[in-house]
Amino acid sequence: MPDAHDGLVPALVRVGQQKGQLRWFSVIPRTGEWVNHAPRGWPRDDYEVEWVLHWAWNPEDPLDERPEVTVEICLVDPG
Repeated sequence: MPDAHDGLVPALVRVGQQKGQLRWFSVIPRTGEWVNHAPRGWPRDDYEVEWVLHWAWNPEDPLDERPEVTVEICLVDPG
C-alpha cells in the first residue's frame, strides 16, 4: 500500500479510456461531482466524475499482498 499521506486516500483517476494516474483525495468524489484534474497531455480543468469503483481487500491477507489502490475514478471524456 502507498504510504499514508495525512489521512488522504489514493485513487486511480482516468479520463475515458486513458491510462490512469494516482491522485490523493481527502474525500472521494461521487458520480456527477466535478474534480479539478490535469490528465497527462491535457490542460488542468474541471472534469465530471462518470463513475467510481471501490473494491475491498481481505484484512487477513499479508500486507504485501494488499492492493496499493482500492478506488478507481473515471472522469467524463470531454472529447
